[in-house]
Amino acid sequence: MPKRGFKSITLKESVYADLEKTYRQNKAILEREGVDSLSSFVARIISTYIVDKESGRMQHFNIYENVIRIKDKKLGRIVDVDYRKDEMYCGLCESTDCVHTGYAWGIYKHYRTMP
Repeated sequence: MPKRGFKSITLKESVYADLEKTYRQNKAILEREGVDSLSSFVARIISTYIVDKESGRMQHFNIYENVIRIKDKKLGRIVDVDYRKDEMYCGLCESTDCVHTGYAWGIYKHYRTMP
């Protein structure tokens, strides 16, 4: 049973073994990037996939103060995502968990790692 606030997924043993091997081989680099467990490594892979998949739909428009503006090509409009209290909040969806906030996290992480 997973801890409160977490969910579990089932993977084939071979997939799990490949993920674990890749994580171990890159552990030093990943830890410098804040990835400190196999679970966070898998979460990063999934998050990156979602951002990449949505990148055809989404376009980074601009950033000002604590707002990331995204052009949602599917909806044909600009969406403001606010960074508040360590969370992304989508003004359109009125949510902290939608495609816009996921895309905004990718932009935020990219700019945060720039020199």
